Amino acid sequence: MVTEIGFVSLLVAGLGALAGGLIYLAVRISRGK
Repeated sequence: MVTEIGFVSLLVAGLGALAGGLIYLAVRISRGK
C-alpha cells in the first residue's frame, strides 16, 4: 500500500514531468515555425 506522502510525491513528480513535456513541445513547435 502506498503511503499518503508517497502518493503526493508521485503525483507532483507526474505533474512536473507532464508540464515539462508540454513546455518542451511548445518551445520546439515555436522554434520549428
